[in-house]
Amino acid sequence: MSSLVSIGRIVKSRGVKGEFIVLPLTFSLERFDDVSRVYIKLDDEIREFTIEYSKPYGRTIIMKLRGINSPEDAAALRGGQLMVPEEESPPLPDGVYYYYQIIGLKVFTVDGVYIGRVIDIIETGSNDVYVVRDEGKEYLIPAIRDVIREIDIRDRRIIISPEAGLLE
Repeated sequence: MSSLVSIGRIVKSRGVKGEFIVLPLTFSLERFDDVSRVYIKLDDEIREFTIEYSKPYGRTIIMKLRGINSPEDAAALRGGQLMVPEEESPPLPDGVYYYYQIIGLKVFTVDGVYIGRVIDIIETGSNDVYVVRDEGKEYLIPAIRDVIREIDIRDRRIIISPEAGLLE
């Protein structure tokens, strides 16, 4: 099997049938329409499941998996990463990236100063914010054109032009 990529995180159980709520980590809720099986990574274990159904619920997804039939079963998956094989990810337009492509990239200023690695992405509604951490320091970098100068997936780096006060 190819490498797995995360498309969502299980936030909490819902109802009495074993449903749970997924926080999408992908560009569109419609991404879940074409997925029939998923892998859930929880701690260091990965298990494969067949999706019975999934449906949008605000900015999240309600999902039911075959074999997960109670609130307790669903709660046991809380915090798990919902994953699919990388080759099942549809191609994106130029300049648009999946979260899994951004998380882990090294971040440098245009002057070559290393800032840290992207450890998370926060959705704000207007633009994403990259959470960058290095040696106990954490920075919130807005994913906007004025700040993000280059994203180089091949070389695993992002070049930023930080606005005044951004790195303080």
